[in-house]
Amino acid sequence: MEQSALIDLFKRRGLRLTRQRAVILQALSELDGHAGVDEVQAIARCACPDIDLSTIYRTLETLCSLRILSCVDLGRGHIQYEIVSDQPHHHLICQSCGSVTALDHAYLSGAAEAIRRDLGFDPIFDHFAIFGLCRECQAANGRA
Repeated sequence: MEQSALIDLFKRRGLRLTRQRAVILQALSELDGHAGVDEVQAIARCACPDIDLSTIYRTLETLCSLRILSCVDLGRGHIQYEIVSDQPHHHLICQSCGSVTALDHAYLSGAAEAIRRDLGFDPIFDHFAIFGLCRECQAANGRA
C-alpha cells in the first residue's frame, strides 16, 4: 500500500500524524509484506536517525489496534507486521522444517461463520498462522 493511502487511513481514524509516524508509515509501505520491528527501524532510521525504538513499538501497536496492521508470529522468534488488505491471507508453518505455505482464506471463512453463529463472537481472521507438520516431515517421521 502506498504511503499516501496509509496516511489517509491513519488520519481518517482520528490520529495525529507526527513526523515519526509518517516515517514509520513510509517504512511499512516500502517493506510491502511481512516485516519485523528491526526492518521497520532500519528503514525509519534512514529518514529519521533520532527515532526511538519505543516510538516504533507504540506506533505499530496503535496501527494493529486500529486494524491498519496485522501482527502474526510466523515461528521466527519475533512478531511480523503487515498492512491489512481486503484479502486476508494465512500461513501453514511446519514446526519441523520451518516451511511456510500460503493458506487460502476460504479454509478459515467457514470457521469464522460457525464461531459467529454458534458463539455470537465475531473473530478477526485478517492474518493467521497455523503450526503443525508438513506432508514431507510427516512422511519422514512415519506419520503420513
